[in-house]
Parts: sequence; C-alpha cells; structure tokens
Amino acid sequence: MEFKQLEHLIYRDYPMSKATSFKVGGPADYLFRPETIEDLQLGLQYAQHYQLPITVIGCGSNLLVTDKGIRGFVIQLAENFSKATVHNNQITATSGCYFSALSKLAAYHSLTGLEFAVGIPGSLGGAIYMNAGAYDGEIGPLIEEVVWVTADEVGTWSRDEFTYSYRNSKAQEEGVIVAGATLQLAPGNPEEIYAKMNDFQEKRRSKQPLEYPSAGSTFKRPPGRYVGPMIEEADLKGYSIGGAQVSTKHAGFIINTGNATATDIINLIEFIQKTIKEKFDVDLIPEVRIIGEK
Repeated sequence: MEFKQLEHLIYRDYPMSKATSFKVGGPADYLFRPETIEDLQLGLQYAQHYQLPITVIGCGSNLLVTDKGIRGFVIQLAENFSKATVHNNQITATSGCYFSALSKLAAYHSLTGLEFAVGIPGSLGGAIYMNAGAYDGEIGPLIEEVVWVTADEVGTWSRDEFTYSYRNSKAQEEGVIVAGATLQLAPGNPEEIYAKMNDFQEKRRSKQPLEYPSAGSTFKRPPGRYVGPMIEEADLKGYSIGGAQVSTKHAGFIINTGNATATDIINLIEFIQKTIKEKFDVDLIPEVRIIGEK
C-alpha cells in the first residue's frame, strides 16, 4: 500500500506531556494528526498494515497518559481536524473542533442549546464519545447525525440510531472513531444566550482550578452523591502525592502543581478511591481516561 502522503502527518516518539492538559505522560511511538477523513482512513489502514495498536485522542483534556507513554499508533483529532458550518439551525462540524468554540459559534448565530458547553475543554469528538455535559446540559440530545470511520468504512448514525447515557455513548460501545457530527439547535434570544454563557463561565472561574494543569472532574458522579463534598468530608482537600494535589478550590479536581508525574496522579486517584470506599462505601469511577503502558 502507498502511505507516502501521510509522512508529514506522523510524529515519532512524541512526548504526550505536550498533547494533554495534565502536562504529563511519556512518548507515543507514533502520533498521527490527520487533516481530512481520507487521511484518517488511510492512517487506520497504515496502522493495520504494520500491525500497530491504535489509540484515539482528541484535545487530550480528559486524558492521563502513563509515564512510560503509549505503544503503537496514536491518532489525534484536534485543531488539525476542525471545520464547522451553520445552516438551518444546525451546526455541522468535524471532530477536532473545540467544543467550547462551537458554543460560541452557536451564540454568534443566535442559536440556543449549546450554552452549557462554554468553557468545557476538549474536542467535539471527545464530547460525543463521552457524552460530555455540564450544568444540566449534555451533547447527546443535540445529536442529529454522527459520522464515524473505520479502516474499511465511513458511516453515519441518525438521531434515532445514536444512543447515549451518563458519560457514555454508542461511539464508546462500538469502538469506532467519531469523525464529525451535525447538532440540532434552536433559535434563541441573543441576550439570554450570552447571559447564560457568561454565568456558566463565571461559575467555572470561581469554582474550578483553571490556573493549574488538570483533566477536569477526576471522577464520575455516583448516583445521589456529589464527589467534591465527599472528598472534603474525608479531609482530602489539598492532599498531595508528589506534584499531584487535590485542588483546594474544588476537591473534585486533581491538579498538577508543576512537577507531577503520571504515577503521582494515578497514586492520588487510587488513594482517594480507597479512602472514599472505606468512609462512605462508595466506589468512585474515574472520569479521566487513563491510557498507556503500565
């Protein structure tokens, strides 16, 4: 097979600390940044041809890569894979678009429904993959169509075919790569849209440790409980292992105070899980995706 056209899109031994919001992680054997769906499909065929394991990431904002890094072929769909258009109250975009930027694009066109996404770090593809949400909103109900890709096929799911639940989606279940989507929004009042977005952004600024590298909320919310207050009640607010710390601003976040390793963060996650299990008999499940060689 001919793969010459991919050479300028593939980076060898790429430090994943440069590709993730936690700013930690060892090297990826190969980091591939496609610019089109054709590139993406050819890249999948390249990995298949050379029998390389495949890992797909977006902007790296909900990701923790181990210190040993990732073996095989890492596909990153981020700003290199980002185009968006607005038509008839719908936004059609490729997966690398920043989710927060789509919220602002919707507001610019006086479309309501995506206000909750303002300030959410990460890409559209990642948001769809995990059914991202905040402030009682989530992306699942807005999906009109999803475009997905495998090495052999490009396909779509309609609104009725695309299933989702809390921090989960059909894309996770099926193991395909989300290449893009169309979101159905509604006409709205621009003043109300911007007021809501400003309110959400102010809440984020006042309650979240945005000044430190992190991966957002560390754990999924267990039924009927809130993670931050439980961690506070367990006296873990501000608790550190190495350079990893439970944020003093919001206990639901683990931050990199500047010199953390992935191992520090993983050890802190596991210590919190053990403590919360002993104190509350609650199993905390990480929302952050942990990948790489152990």
